[in-house]
Amino acid sequence: MVRHNIGVIDIGSNSVHLVIGEYFNNEYFQIIDDVKVNVRLSEGVAETGCLQKERMDFGLETLSMFQSMCEAYGIEKVIAVATAAIRKARNGKDYVAEIKKKIGMDVEIISGEKEAAMDYLGAINTLEIKDALLMDIGGGSTEFVLIKNRRKLASISLPLGSVDLSEKFDLADEISENKINVLDQYLNKLFEEIPILSEAEGLPVIGVGGTIRNVARIHRNMIDYPMEIEHNYHMKPGEIKQVCDLAAGMNLAERSNLKGLSKGRTDIFVGSSHMLERVMQHIDSPELVISNAGIRDGIIFDYFGYNEENLVYDIFELSLLDIVLNYNVNIPHAYHVLKLTNALFDQLKPLHGISRDVGKMIKASAMLHDSGIKIQYGNHHEHSFYIILNAGLVGIEQKDILMSAFIALNHRTNKKIKVSEEYVDLLREEDRRLIDQLSLFLQISEYLDRSMDGVVKELNCVIIDKEVQLNVLTTGHSVFDNMIVNECGKKFKRVFNKTLTIKNKVIPQ
Repeated sequence: MVRHNIGVIDIGSNSVHLVIGEYFNNEYFQIIDDVKVNVRLSEGVAETGCLQKERMDFGLETLSMFQSMCEAYGIEKVIAVATAAIRKARNGKDYVAEIKKKIGMDVEIISGEKEAAMDYLGAINTLEIKDALLMDIGGGSTEFVLIKNRRKLASISLPLGSVDLSEKFDLADEISENKINVLDQYLNKLFEEIPILSEAEGLPVIGVGGTIRNVARIHRNMIDYPMEIEHNYHMKPGEIKQVCDLAAGMNLAERSNLKGLSKGRTDIFVGSSHMLERVMQHIDSPELVISNAGIRDGIIFDYFGYNEENLVYDIFELSLLDIVLNYNVNIPHAYHVLKLTNALFDQLKPLHGISRDVGKMIKASAMLHDSGIKIQYGNHHEHSFYIILNAGLVGIEQKDILMSAFIALNHRTNKKIKVSEEYVDLLREEDRRLIDQLSLFLQISEYLDRSMDGVVKELNCVIIDKEVQLNVLTTGHSVFDNMIVNECGKKFKRVFNKTLTIKNKVIPQ
């Protein structure tokens, strides 16, 4: 197996961030480490125009540690970029030269336009969204990208970020109504001068960066959202305002105990979150979509050839394939089970009557139902549940990921599905019935290919009054009819109130 690895270091205004990834056989990619240190390089830059020595020394110490990590991992390629703080500071280039001299690390000071372009690549290659306004609030800059039909039409980088807003409007501790009013006046005037915002009227906002992820994290804590997935989390404008008002109503000490708010952002969160809320209002955006992928992911995509001229064609498919390969799934068996599950779903539509698009759920659960074997075979369906929920599957809604995980979990039981208390509020009765039906089709398909050799070439379901007759055409040998009926018959009777019978026909190869 040929392995290529890459390290990406993002020297931002608030934090310095390292991501390490591996790429195997030019087939699949996985992140193997991700570390962030709140260096706060932009502290004092607005007042003095220069990076402060204490912050620079902390940055050097952090980069030295990151370099040691890259060496320990045997990283072949390290890409280090610096953004707004170093870009804006008069001594920014001198600092980059010092990094090279003392650590031996080459750092590229990228423009705001390139930063926006990398944000765009990271988000658009991991989210199923065609038209949107991307907004990345960093420590020392804010980027906007107008996206139409997945293409970047225009972008702008403002030399204003969360640290700048906090310092400029004294928003670190106590927040008065007057402070918010002054901030509003400033932002309203600023927004009128940005043409890209008027062109984004009515579009959803893709939110990138720590501030916006924290907005979503606080909201998830407020509503006791049970899933720990940040990417592709959706919020309505009113929900964003609720978070902003909550944070603005607290002083610094109180915000330090606000669940979901990172400790390194307590003093810079109010201004930047308020800016997000005002942008949503200004363009009359219907919703915010969180992107956990940004500049670092964009750099990685660009490095592997997924650039603006060659975007990821099928986000869900590529992500699913990454997980399948990473967990050593038996691919011929998985695809055959998928084929049989789809056939059962299509032919038994008169019984289940499902009208919504469940193609991605069927595919995710069928392709990954055995992924848990890599952890341990005995309870592999339980491990598969965890993997589907936590392996970073993208291009699919969060609730559909959860349902896919439950479908895989229930492919080895005849009992009615049980939903643990933490997920009860996310899954309605109709969702549970759907999981019951699809897990049954997956279970039957698994047994039809229990020999793991693709012996079933065709199947035909005949629906009779109180019976469903499954006619199976096989080559080489028959399937174990009695075993399938014994294992799946009770569940079939419970779910569809019909008896399952199987007729086997073996044809010569």
